[in-house]
Formats: sequence, C-alpha cells, structure tokens
Amino acid sequence: MQRSQLNISINPELLKRIKESARKSGKSITNYVTDCCANQVENFSSESTDSRLNTIEERLESIEKTLALLVPGNQKITPFTPEEAIRCNEFISAIFNHEVKEKKYQSIKDAWNDLISHIECFDQWNDRYTLRLKESLFIEHGDPLSHNEMNLLTKGKECPCPIRTGLINWINNSNPGQCCCSDKSFPSQQTICEKGSKLVDNIYT
Repeated sequence: MQRSQLNISINPELLKRIKESARKSGKSITNYVTDCCANQVENFSSESTDSRLNTIEERLESIEKTLALLVPGNQKITPFTPEEAIRCNEFISAIFNHEVKEKKYQSIKDAWNDLISHIECFDQWNDRYTLRLKESLFIEHGDPLSHNEMNLLTKGKECPCPIRTGLINWINNSNPGQCCCSDKSFPSQQTICEKGSKLVDNIYT
C-alpha cells in the first residue's frame, strides 16, 4: 500500500509513551501510529454526528414553535360570544358553590374573600370587575359578566385568564398569581365556554 509522509510535532512525553506502547505491541512506531490513527478515524462516525445535529435542529424547531405560541400576537384569539359568556358564568358559580361546601367555610363572605384574593392580583383586574363578579355570584337575577366584559378582561381567550387561573389556584390552595395556564387537569378556557357547569362534576371526581 502506498504511503504518504506526515510530519507532526508532539509532546516528548507522549512520544516516549508511543514508543513504549509500540514495543509492547511488537509493532514499529510507524505501524503502531498508523493503526491508532485508523482506529480513531473509524470510531468517529460521521453518521453519529449528523444524527446529533438533526436532534439539535429538531429541538430548536420545537423551542421556536413553543416560543411562538407564547407570543400574544401569534395566538389565535377567538372572542367570547354571549352564549359562551353565560356558560362561563354558570361554571364560575358552580365551582364557587362546590368549594364553599368542600372547604367548609364558616361563611359565604369568607369563601368570597379567599376566592377574590386569587383573582384580583392580576394586572387586568380592577374594582369594577370585583363588583360585577360579586353581582353575578350573589345577586339573584343580577346581570352576569357579559361577553364584552370578558373579552376586555381576557383579551379574547388569551392566556392568562384571571378568573380561570384564580379558580385553579383557589381550588389547589396555591399562591395567588401563580401561573397555571398549562394545567391540563383543569378544563381549558375554550372547553369552559363550550360546556360550562357540566364540567364541574368531572373536576371533582
């Protein structure tokens, strides 16, 4: 086999070790170094490198898609309809009544104060929404939160929805303001809009 000459500079200590290893293997220094280089090149799989690069690219694409979903402008926002607003109000009321019994509050006022502390901590919430939610929950034949109010409050159905997030944190005894938008165990905002209070029994089973 035709050979080409390769001149390299190496550490004297390394050269000493190469000579010793070549002697122990019964090979000349040239043959020993040639075999070592050949083994190293064969063990370095270009396919493995390509595979790793593909994996990295796939992960980057996944991250980019996730980040895109987190950007408000990239989310598809579907405004609440009047019918959906009614179902949302029914859902809120049903959850409240269930939690009052579940947590055995001494009074409705105590339950309300606990709930509202988990909702009013969000920037888009204000005193007017507090009064409107209280009217919806406690005043017989009162006006529930309208679809226009919900759209202003949540900017369509964009995360986070203060009421949905507040309900989750209230139910779970979590800290007020804690983000739980990705909680898959609780109905999504769209599902609440579609099914309303029918979901409550499933939440507590």
